[in-house]
Amino acid sequence: MDRFEEQLRECLEALIEGRWDLDECVRRYPEHGDASRFRLAMSLALTDAFAVEPASEWASKARERFLVASGQRLEEALDCEPQPSFFAAARVRFLMAAQRMRRERAVKQPRRVPAFGSPMRAFGGLAAALALFVGFSAYTVASADAALPGEWRYPVKLQTEHVRLALAFTDSQERDVRLDIAEERIHEIERMASKGKIIGPGVLNRLVDQTQPLVDDATDGNWDARDASRLQAVSMKGTKVLNAVQAQVDPAAQDQLQVARAISAAGASTAHEIIIADPDRPPVVVTALVVASTPTPAPPTAEPTVDAGDSPTAEPTGAASVTPAPSRTPSREETPELPTDRVVFGATPMVELGDIRLHTLQAGRLKLLAPGPGTGWYPEIPSTGVPALIRLQTQDGQSFVVISTLTGDMYWYISAAKNSRFDEVQLRITSADGTVRIGDVEALRTRYGDAADIPVLMMQSVTLVPEPAAPVETETAVASPVATP
Repeated sequence: MDRFEEQLRECLEALIEGRWDLDECVRRYPEHGDASRFRLAMSLALTDAFAVEPASEWASKARERFLVASGQRLEEALDCEPQPSFFAAARVRFLMAAQRMRRERAVKQPRRVPAFGSPMRAFGGLAAALALFVGFSAYTVASADAALPGEWRYPVKLQTEHVRLALAFTDSQERDVRLDIAEERIHEIERMASKGKIIGPGVLNRLVDQTQPLVDDATDGNWDARDASRLQAVSMKGTKVLNAVQAQVDPAAQDQLQVARAISAAGASTAHEIIIADPDRPPVVVTALVVASTPTPAPPTAEPTVDAGDSPTAEPTGAASVTPAPSRTPSREETPELPTDRVVFGATPMVELGDIRLHTLQAGRLKLLAPGPGTGWYPEIPSTGVPALIRLQTQDGQSFVVISTLTGDMYWYISAAKNSRFDEVQLRITSADGTVRIGDVEALRTRYGDAADIPVLMMQSVTLVPEPAAPVETETAVASPVATP
């Protein structure tokens, strides 16, 4: 080690211990100057870099990721089952080995026929029975996924679910498994109803047993938007299925039905609060799925008919005069409502539901009920003419509705987390074939709570005034005097 390196080592030790700084090192050994300063600065930087220890939070998360990955690999390993070809090949190898052992034994000693058969034959039969049992068990477990309550494979399905829960090593994994099982309970009820089966108390109790812990965990735990969205979807599907199968529920299970409904509603409400509170939730698009009306087929064109009055008649004879035929008079009909040439907003509320006051709004052919003063909604109404689109929005700008005056199509944009990320909700959509679809009212209220009340009422009140019919010219029959002879 030369003198320069020895001086660098001495300075570096003093720097690390805090006795000197860089200026002090350069002052003590001025003959090296900037060269020593640069090398010492680089050495300090490398020392600090290698001295950094990972934060405890990072280390904890790394350990958790390692455990999750290990658990997943273990679950996959335990979930693997031998293929049927493996069983067949193993059986062939076993029988060949047994046959070879029999031949070798026959060469060594004379053949004897025991009273109860060969021990190897008995062992071969036992092995074959064991292979058959293992194959049958594997088939039973694999096919139990489609089993319904009351079928002999259903207990195997329930035990398989217990195994999945036991192999869930983290709270997130256990949550996913419980959501899968709760969704499967709903699917079972739906399939039972489609097959005309009666839904008893036990079926509904199993749904409650799977859903209630999820609701409690979501209320007390730290759920993210992804898990809350899954809980919301499962709860909404549960509510929909329970309402649809009400007629097939056993009369003795009505109390369980009400409990299951209440828990599904609580799950949807709890998930809604978690989703709204998450500022990083990505926006979603909610499509209109409920068919409100289908296009009315045009009536067939009537064939022209010959008016009886147009057929030739014989000339009148005698001295009698012809009485003039009375002229046709139009019947009294109610005057049809006509499109407007501007936006008309009614001053008097037409509907009052608590604090909600809805007024009549008409623009061209479009007519609907719109929120008025005091509801927190404000319509943008031009002073003249009918715009192609009409917009109504809340005072904070986090919710607004856009309506087409030509088709009545309606879109609702809402920032549930009030972070300027808007969900697009299709309230009313007209397809190319004329079919009108609207949003699912129950699903919208479950997803957005009270914020959906006014948009839903607007959606349900949309009508289109028919185009005025072109005037039809009719000829009035006037009788001309006929001269008397």
